[in-house]
Amino acid sequence: MGAGEAGQAQVNDAHLRALDESAPGLVAAAHVVGSAALDDHQPGSDLDLVVELSRPPTPADLAALAAAQTLDLDVVYLVDGEPGPWARDGEFRVSGGEVTPVVLLQLNEHSTTLRGARPSFEVTRAEVEDYCRRNLVEYWRPLVELAAAATGPGFPQGVLWIAFGPARQWHTIRTGGIVSKSRAGELAAAHWPDLAGELLDLVAARRGADVELTAAHREAAVELGRRVLAEV
Repeated sequence: MGAGEAGQAQVNDAHLRALDESAPGLVAAAHVVGSAALDDHQPGSDLDLVVELSRPPTPADLAALAAAQTLDLDVVYLVDGEPGPWARDGEFRVSGGEVTPVVLLQLNEHSTTLRGARPSFEVTRAEVEDYCRRNLVEYWRPLVELAAAATGPGFPQGVLWIAFGPARQWHTIRTGGIVSKSRAGELAAAHWPDLAGELLDLVAARRGADVELTAAHREAAVELGRRVLAEV
């Protein structure tokens, strides 16, 4: 186990241990999703966890959930299979959590179960594709055009976000499968060779290589986003 994986395990173990101590029996199952489950977690990235609760949380349970949050752990808690409490960036909310069809698919096919039974949620390919198309239009299109209007390379993390987010949705629509951000960048580079140099630089930068990001990388990310949107 590498240092990054060890750190992830420590965060997850500490979270579940805190819940066991303050709310015994509350956690029925826990699953890692996101980049960590896809072997693409990078330093500074959040860890994504889906926790199935054994009972509707009482006020004391909610207090225990709130007290267990950390800045680097994003959690959605499921109550009878439905999203309930959730936390992000250390902030806890008692309701309004969301588990998208893409997350359900990842839970079924690409999650790491830390406790309890392997997940098996009902989700269809049509539901996954519909979510991806809506997400591309409603969420990603405005961000792509905002990046297009910027000058200079922009913040490195912003360029990486724009480059890989639409590419992941594009891959899922085309194949029904889920890939990591880095793999999505590689697949997009293979599909659009004229963008390959910049896209592969962005993949390397995500993986920690010392790559100087320039306006050309931002422009390639924007062009990739526009091409993905044109296909949907």
